[in-house]
Amino acid sequence: MIVLGAVLPHPPILLPEIGQGREDAAVATRAAYATVARRLRELDVRRLLMISTHGIVTLGRFHALKADISGDFGRFGHSALTFAHRTDSALIEAVLAAAAARDVPFSAVSSWERSDHSIGVPIRLIGEALPTEIAVVSMSFRSASDHVAAGRAIGAALARIEEPAAVIASGDAVHSLSEESPQRFDPRAAGVQAAIESAIGSWSVDALMSIDEGVRRDVDESVVSPTLMLMGALEGASRLQARILAAEHPWGVGYVTALIDADTGSG
Repeated sequence: MIVLGAVLPHPPILLPEIGQGREDAAVATRAAYATVARRLRELDVRRLLMISTHGIVTLGRFHALKADISGDFGRFGHSALTFAHRTDSALIEAVLAAAAARDVPFSAVSSWERSDHSIGVPIRLIGEALPTEIAVVSMSFRSASDHVAAGRAIGAALARIEEPAAVIASGDAVHSLSEESPQRFDPRAAGVQAAIESAIGSWSVDALMSIDEGVRRDVDESVVSPTLMLMGALEGASRLQARILAAEHPWGVGYVTALIDADTGSG
């Protein structure tokens, strides 16, 4: 059963080896990561699924990695800095079966983007608090409602597992908040960032789905889709408490870290 959910940003600059001191501009986000790791230990989480935004992302389908996870940060000038983890094959098969039963287009793949920092950063920062094996799936470019449906399939698979389980949605928010941004400044960005933070803080799927998809693309955000999948996974929770641990905007980018305590029961 799912006992915990989390929304985690994934800027590689959070890693000291890459940030080289610049990560201090996001000290609250790093502290929030430590809180998530501590909560995973406290709840003795044995099964964990992570939703990627940079793995295999296509227009028509969601994807699940059936091979072991491995990669590096060569894209960011640090090819010697690596990440790796064993894959929970049984959980992947359970998700694929639940998706097929619900006509959700999910495919198993044996290769993944090696520079997927949306997985690499959480693996590096959560470290030994992760279970021995984890499952990794990707978002897609399908509709918002399709992401919720994919999340429901994930939730159905994990609800049948008696061990404590967690789902992590990895995604950065708006990338165009200021002239310092990696993308061109967009005057609509602050409004979208505020809407995202409000929707996550209130844990409202309707509020998150109401953010205009075209504007979302324009301001370059990647947290809405994986969070909608997480919301779908937690939809059956009899108890749910969401709280934002950190909301920071260094370097003109929005980062939201949230923790969701849940009880989805079993069945």
